[in-house]
Amino acid sequence: MAAPRAQTVARIEFELTRLARVLEAVRRHRSYPIEPAQYLHLCVLKAEGPRTVASLAARLLLDASTVTRQIAVMEVAGLVTRQPHPTDSRSHLIAPTAFGLARAEEMRAARAARVAELIADWPEGDRADLARLLERLSLGLIGQIERSLADSG
Repeated sequence: MAAPRAQTVARIEFELTRLARVLEAVRRHRSYPIEPAQYLHLCVLKAEGPRTVASLAARLLLDASTVTRQIAVMEVAGLVTRQPHPTDSRSHLIAPTAFGLARAEEMRAARAARVAELIADWPEGDRADLARLLERLSLGLIGQIERSLADSG
């Protein structure tokens, strides 16, 4: 496998930096029904079912104390509930509420509409390529983080 050209790598690095900055600016200027972190938690819970805080933290590559704080806020807002764990009396399962799922769907629909508008004039092949390449990049980054955590643990 040939090594990536330095010029291409530099361009990708810059564009990722710019994209992160633009996405942060968009987040600050948009009114979302829930926080992006809450949205991600709810998406995982919807797709994979109730989970412990530790399991949710591992799945999202976050520290358990961070997830504990986020879940506490979500619980007060009525987005999730804590249920006794059926086999481990020391822990709880976090589950989305109907209200939480509705708010997550509201956010997903609004964000999807903005993305659709942004790429409306792109050829379908370009849209499909972007989706495929973003998934590949995300999975690659997740793999790197998971390997790093495994090596340090």
